[in-house]
Amino acid sequence: MKLPNNSVAFKSIVIEKVKTYCDTKIWPYSFEQFAAWLNNFDDDLEEYLALQIIDNLIVRSNSMAKSGYARLFNCKIRQFLLKNTDINTGTLQKWRSHLKNGTLSNEIKFSPVKLKDDLGESGSVIYRLLSPEINTDRYSLKKDVPTPKVIILVDDFMGSGTQFDDYASEINLAELLVNSIVMYCPLIAFEKGIDSIKSKYPKLHIFPVENIYETDGLLSGEPSELFKNDQQNTIQDVRNYLLIMQKKYAPKMGKWLGFEEACLPLAFEWGCPNQSPALLYMNSSKIKDNWQQLFSRRA
Repeated sequence: MKLPNNSVAFKSIVIEKVKTYCDTKIWPYSFEQFAAWLNNFDDDLEEYLALQIIDNLIVRSNSMAKSGYARLFNCKIRQFLLKNTDINTGTLQKWRSHLKNGTLSNEIKFSPVKLKDDLGESGSVIYRLLSPEINTDRYSLKKDVPTPKVIILVDDFMGSGTQFDDYASEINLAELLVNSIVMYCPLIAFEKGIDSIKSKYPKLHIFPVENIYETDGLLSGEPSELFKNDQQNTIQDVRNYLLIMQKKYAPKMGKWLGFEEACLPLAFEWGCPNQSPALLYMNSSKIKDNWQQLFSRRA
């Protein structure tokens, strides 16, 4: 891998973009976080690759998540219920009131996607974020209550679908689908994950707030293709150099290129999913005592 001729100009553009996003609160971070993280790298080529990751970074904040779910519940979900059930949602204003006051809790239940023995809280983070607008106490899905007409599952990220498979088995989703309409509403969903889950549970209704695609991955495309806006290095060149950086900074760290090598540069305000490259969330390096972590790892 070679340092492109326009690397200095590229660095200036990326730094200015990140600074603007942070200063205007579009991104819920301080610019100093990024500056400290970039100082981890020993040479211009490493820094260039780190800047490429940041340039392609997808960020979703708490406020973005809340506004996205508001649109989803007040538009698609409400329209679906009006068309496919006899639940009396009423006007939009009445529907919002129902959600806030829990007055439809005998017919609708909400639940975070979370395994019983999982210490992680990715689905629970979304559930808590929604609690000011949805009475999650009254709408909570519990075993000791009658089966509701509609079950709405919330999660922050659906990747390949394998983690949802485990959850589906735990709650016996196949049985729930016999008597209830079940809607899975992740904040962000990978296209291939949707296809995988739909093939196993065709009755499951999947309504992501936002779709994401394999092309959003840092290393998507044919290995011989040029990398992103780089006119000198191929995708294979970048992949090889990322692996060189792994040997240098974190030789024993798993999922270096993300789960199933998705290499998806995605960060939520509450942390990165395991599909993200590990450079975004690694918290230490044996060869660098003062390694500065950029983001936390999503629990």
